[in-house]
Amino acid sequence: MKLFFKPKAAKTEEVMPTLTLSDLCSEAADHVAKARLSLSDDDNDADRALLHLDDAILCLRRLFDHGRPAAAARAPARSKAS
Repeated sequence: MKLFFKPKAAKTEEVMPTLTLSDLCSEAADHVAKARLSLSDDDNDADRALLHLDDAILCLRRLFDHGRPAAAARAPARSKAS
């Protein structure tokens, strides 16, 4: 007896929209503020606060990744003889 398997659906990748640096900073600050509010509410929802902090960290990583090529372009070329 042969078993038949349905083919798996192709996963669609979520593409992050292109944001300006100020948009990324603003988004990270919003997530930090929401995390703080989540902790100061009557519910004291630590899980929600952690999710907002994770989102803020993702924004900051995107900022860091954006700045990496610019920093590499500003770095002086090192000579191979040294």
